Amino acid sequence: MPVLEPHKRLHEDVQPVRVTRLSLPDVLPSPVGANPQEQPHRDRRLGLLLLGIALLAVLLFHGVLLFNRHFFSTYDALIHIFFGSHYAQNWFDPWEPRWYTGFMTVAYPPLSHYLIAVLSKGVGYLLAFALVQLYALLQLTVGVFRFSKLLTNPVAAGLASIALAVSSSLAETVHVFGQLPTVLSLGFLLNAAPFIWRYIEKGQRNDLLKAVAWTAATTAAHHVTTLFGSVFFTGPLVVILLLSAFRSPRPLEPLGAGAAQLKRRLYRLAPRLYRTFLFGLLAISMLIIVVFPYWYWSGTDPILQVPIPHGSRANFLLEPDLGLVFWVIPWLSAIWFLPFTLYRGLLGWRWPVVASLLLLLLLGTGGTTPIPKWLLGGAFDILTLDRFTFWSTMLILPFIGMALESALRGPVKAYLDVALGRRARYALLLSLLVFSSAAAISVSTLTNYRRTQPDPIDINPILNFIEKDEHWRYRYLTLGFGDQMAWLAANTRATTPDGNYHSARRLPELTTTPVERLEGA
Repeated sequence: MPVLEPHKRLHEDVQPVRVTRLSLPDVLPSPVGANPQEQPHRDRRLGLLLLGIALLAVLLFHGVLLFNRHFFSTYDALIHIFFGSHYAQNWFDPWEPRWYTGFMTVAYPPLSHYLIAVLSKGVGYLLAFALVQLYALLQLTVGVFRFSKLLTNPVAAGLASIALAVSSSLAETVHVFGQLPTVLSLGFLLNAAPFIWRYIEKGQRNDLLKAVAWTAATTAAHHVTTLFGSVFFTGPLVVILLLSAFRSPRPLEPLGAGAAQLKRRLYRLAPRLYRTFLFGLLAISMLIIVVFPYWYWSGTDPILQVPIPHGSRANFLLEPDLGLVFWVIPWLSAIWFLPFTLYRGLLGWRWPVVASLLLLLLLGTGGTTPIPKWLLGGAFDILTLDRFTFWSTMLILPFIGMALESALRGPVKAYLDVALGRRARYALLLSLLVFSSAAAISVSTLTNYRRTQPDPIDINPILNFIEKDEHWRYRYLTLGFGDQMAWLAANTRATTPDGNYHSARRLPELTTTPVERLEGA
């Protein structure tokens, strides 16, 4: 029998039934193991089909660039290959002697470097990096799909995963910045979200174990994603679950007044509060265990150094070229959906996610306003704030999926058909797809027509010289190599007083000045 509003009746003999209005979180299908009666089978199949298309697009687009060694023109890719070479040669020894007269590798989260080291035994360093980065991209695509299903239906989630594949932000992060740990760790976190949601909602122990395991993997890939990203991605989900338990009585539950109703609501809220506390305690414990080597090293062997300026902390109004790189380009394919996101998000039950998105967007503006520095305190001069912009462009993806689905079969479709006509609507959607794809391709190949690194250097003659007559016993210094110095270092046992991991600088000439590398001075 369908649930009736109080003012509606099926027959004159039927007495009015007093019901309670439910909020959206209570009628949403469970994201993990959903009941087929609650989630139409056709939509699930269509959502999985769209996810498959997104995964194929990632393979064809990002995979081709990675396997053609496009990452040689990025900033960080070769640095991660260097760390991978360390673990490939000295799996259990955290001391790396080749840079800065030696430093401890525990200063950087090791999971992505472990994966490179393992694969390099069979395919070499370059192909190993490409495979790990491609795995991180595929995992992130699945994570976006699963995270989006918590906030919307499977079709919109599938469209969100396609939007990720042609995202200008992802293209820049992978093919300009070369940030493997950032992508890998966020993929782990988004895949943890459904298990966190289901455990807090239903209390299944198996979901708790999976949630903690995925969160631990997030920390091992990059602890900053756990420390900050958990607040912005899983925090809003927890708020939604707690508010839905407190505000929404169960179906047909009689309304009470005053203290009795408040008591019933607190009774419903208490289990979710307990589960949230338990998961948080276990997640923090895993964070401490994984990050403890870094904390112990930094406490027993502190390195005091002058912070290095970074473009993401600049005032984008005074330096518009940096604003272009660190704000405009990442938002190029997503900014058009921000009005829809604000309208649908702030006025509905998803407002905690939109609030988190707006805070990330603000932090990503760097020094344009004093607010990010005020919020982050001392971390402002240590963190690279482009990660917040990247996270904000990922957090808007579920709403992009909702907007696209609405334009294909929802209210936006009806409005556009009346205002513009069906053909114009299709032309508009096609133009949006072409623009996003062209933007992603242009951004991913940005370094081809705006050089940020020297031309690829053939290191084989240099390696032959270093090995000849035991020249490897002497320290060397590269000039004009850029970040390719990390590729040379990964292939030789010779040492250099220079390096490319700035947090481990030791020479006073480096720690007392804002100099990244000696060759860059």
